[in-house]
Amino acid sequence: LQDESHSEWVSCVRFSPNSSNPIIVSCGWDKLVKVWNLANCKLKTNHIGHTGYLNTVTVSPDGSLCASGGKDGQAMLWDLNEGKHLYTLDGGDVINALCFSPNRYWLCAATGPSIKIWDLEGKIIVDELKQEVISTSSKAEPPQCTSLAWSADGQTLFAGYTDNLVRVWQVTIGTR
Repeated sequence: LQDESHSEWVSCVRFSPNSSNPIIVSCGWDKLVKVWNLANCKLKTNHIGHTGYLNTVTVSPDGSLCASGGKDGQAMLWDLNEGKHLYTLDGGDVINALCFSPNRYWLCAATGPSIKIWDLEGKIIVDELKQEVISTSSKAEPPQCTSLAWSADGQTLFAGYTDNLVRVWQVTIGTR
């Protein structure tokens, strides 16, 4: 995919699970989200709106949406069928990773040391996960969350951190 490629590093590439619309989505340090048509290997859409480099892009389980995030702390949601920006959620810190829940209309963001979970219907934060830091120094920086993955049943969230640990979160909110 060389024509109309990114002008700086490509930081993340994701495949859409929608077999009727074969695409991949990429993002990079050029602040762009690009949607590529795999049928002809051509650029389908350039999504413009971020003000800093991008670390991550993720595609919803049904392939209709993607979300992007990075330096500007904004999670931007894009309609992959219509090729347009839908709305923006404020992460409040650099977004290192994003992932959609496999079974709920939720988006998770690794924002600095914490994980924010948004309910996309209400566009509200339903939970914020923060690890307990045990330190003897008051100036110790908390470890940053850098990667996220859901279990297939959507009950468990796995998160990788800069202190070399993978933390496991049981997420049971909204299961009334």
